[in-house]
Amino acid sequence: MKQDNKHFSNYSFIYKAFAILVLSSSLMACTGSSDEPASPPTATPPAATPPVTPDTSPVEFNFINQTDVAVNTLIKSNTVSITGIDTDVDISISKGKYSINGAQFTDTQGTVKANDTVAIELLSAETSSTDVLTELTVGTFTTTFTVTTQAEIEPENVKLYFNLDTEHSVNGVNQFSREKFITIHASHTENDWYNVGVNESADLITEFVEDYDVYFGRDTGGMRYQLSLLAESAINSGFVDPQMATNNGGNRRWNYSTATDARSETQRKHEHRNPNMVVAAQQHPYWPDGKDTGQGWSFSQKDSASEPFGTATGDYMGQFVAKYFNKNDGIDIYGQPKPKYIEVMNEPLYDLVDYAEEPTTVTKVFEFHSNVAKAIKAVKVNEVFANDNVLIGGYTVAFPDFDKQNFERWELRDKAFIDVAGADMDFISLHLYDFPSFQNREELRTGSNIEATFDMLEQYMAMSLGEVKPFIISEYGAQMHSLFNQPWLPQRDWNHLKAINGQLMSFLERPNQIEMAIPFIPVKAEWGRLSETVPYYTRLMRQNKEASGQTGDEYVYTEMVKFYQLWSEVNGTRVDSFATDADFQLDAYINTNDAGNSDAYLIINSLEQTAQLVDLSLLGFDETSISAISIKQLSHDNQTPVLTETEPQLLADIASLTIGAEATTIIKLSFNKLITQGHSQNETKYYADIYKQSIVADSPLTFNLNNVVIADNGEASLRIGLGRDHGKSLQPIVTVNGNPVVINTDYRGYDQYANGDGRLQFFGLIEIPINNSYVNQNNQVEITFDDDGGFVTSVSMQYFEQSKKLIRE
Repeated sequence: MKQDNKHFSNYSFIYKAFAILVLSSSLMACTGSSDEPASPPTATPPAATPPVTPDTSPVEFNFINQTDVAVNTLIKSNTVSITGIDTDVDISISKGKYSINGAQFTDTQGTVKANDTVAIELLSAETSSTDVLTELTVGTFTTTFTVTTQAEIEPENVKLYFNLDTEHSVNGVNQFSREKFITIHASHTENDWYNVGVNESADLITEFVEDYDVYFGRDTGGMRYQLSLLAESAINSGFVDPQMATNNGGNRRWNYSTATDARSETQRKHEHRNPNMVVAAQQHPYWPDGKDTGQGWSFSQKDSASEPFGTATGDYMGQFVAKYFNKNDGIDIYGQPKPKYIEVMNEPLYDLVDYAEEPTTVTKVFEFHSNVAKAIKAVKVNEVFANDNVLIGGYTVAFPDFDKQNFERWELRDKAFIDVAGADMDFISLHLYDFPSFQNREELRTGSNIEATFDMLEQYMAMSLGEVKPFIISEYGAQMHSLFNQPWLPQRDWNHLKAINGQLMSFLERPNQIEMAIPFIPVKAEWGRLSETVPYYTRLMRQNKEASGQTGDEYVYTEMVKFYQLWSEVNGTRVDSFATDADFQLDAYINTNDAGNSDAYLIINSLEQTAQLVDLSLLGFDETSISAISIKQLSHDNQTPVLTETEPQLLADIASLTIGAEATTIIKLSFNKLITQGHSQNETKYYADIYKQSIVADSPLTFNLNNVVIADNGEASLRIGLGRDHGKSLQPIVTVNGNPVVINTDYRGYDQYANGDGRLQFFGLIEIPINNSYVNQNNQVEITFDDDGGFVTSVSMQYFEQSKKLIRE
């Protein structure tokens, strides 16, 4: 405590004055009498009061050092009060930031006054057992705050469990559908297979689709070509001539089925791989703005009660699918299989709104979708509605960035599409791409972002439409912007491959909701070539000469074929799988082979950016029945894709495996007997009653999840979508029916921040396992954050009804 001298100084002055007075009186008394008059006393001025010096030295205070903290984490100190000063004093910090009276943390010099409170925020070290120290100076006093990261703990291997005797069904779907998931962005009639350049393979299409068991997925050019051959109706201005469409369509069907040339016979041989074809329109000339269709006329631009805007476009699309294909009625034998899906328009907002010379409105585009869908369904052939079996959807969004502009993108586009056109859509189509290098940023969707995107769409449709419409992912993968405008590069293929595998694993978790998932792999894509040396950025085939050290113009496979080689055998009934780390995506299937025995396919995809050692637990079968083991792993060597195949001899050889960085591994177990699934696991998803709630610090958000069917042996996983600025908490306090639950600090994929070079904010999903005893038929979930900002974008629950208790750690 500093001594106070102020009272002492006043006392000294009084004492001195009194002494002078006494001395003066004493002298006067000793002089005696005198005839001389006494001199008047001289007045003594009072001493001046010295100025009071402001006190700038506070009572000492201390911050409590913290140890055993997480690495690379913001750590907050205890709060102290500033006392012992009687004026404002400077405050500054050497590292980290400070907060006065709970205000925002800052590292800028400021001032404090008596009784202010101060706390420190410090980023811990990126390495274990490391100190980070800061000095805080208040007035004349300086103190320190130190945080020490925890000692490095030898991590346990990730554990992967596969229960081969337990069938896993998602809303009744339990089969691996190759026609949905192992697809190519092409049709069986596409010129690239036959007439574009010279193929090294004598029969490319047969080799590819039969050897790798691939299905055709999407055609964006055939409908446009046929339109260019049609005249305008003489009766309805701006509509195709219906009789000409009938004639042209009939001729095409006849030629397809009766031609005897080698190409025609090959096409027919592979038409069975075309059951789920998606036909898509581009913006021009389908958007009614006067663009020539190819015969000197354009689609009608009328917008009236009898002819809503887009009716003429929908009428042509309806006539195309009704008249140019086999009717699939069991009687008609002419023409190729009818497309199952129509996407009204491919990525419409890019050309029509965002970069159009005369942009239209988003609402107009969405109304167009509804009007086209109704017109397609209204087409009749021989007085019968011909397209009742065709599914129509959109809006085929290129970039479903719901979180852009603080979720205004969601409100003004994706939500608006559901509000305007959702009821008329049979499916929702979208494109999903990772951007590993976009404007020097790493903006990835694979992992938690895709999960949050799906969950937000699903929950809003469940709330607004009363159902969750199915999805078509008509393009997915990655786009390497930093490697555009360059010759073919295997590095570009690797980034596409790893994104395709990671995203496919998310799609496979929704087999009941995904109608089709088509990786964006066109065949040769010469339509997109930029120059003699710069081809389109992704494709299945390249010319020999494009690779270093090779020559020749013949077309051979790019690295993209490795996706199909990796997945070439997977099939069967889905069985249970579980990982103790969310960065390992698992799936597994049991299939009956040609000998009547079983093959098991265990699929492991790693989202970890370094190689990891994992422990496998294979359960629910007789180990002695294994006759062979083989492993395929798709990884990379310095960004060049590498597909390895090995054949371990014993089951013990795969008890622990090294999974490469961002690699996909498929283990095939061949058995000498039939492996049956005597147990079941039925998965159902439930959605909360509200979504997209603003986060306010210390204000609980309440969500209700009702009508849950509970099992004696059950598992539940709470799924919380979050959109927040980086640095905000992703660890809320969560209770389920009053029971606190533990939140895993890990989530799927990368952290989205990527040291400042990632996504502009976090938009992802956290997944929380819930004890079965906490779950009721009607459930209340409460979520509380300790900081403001952002949204809880969705809340849902996966519930797993199981016939036996499964091992989980």
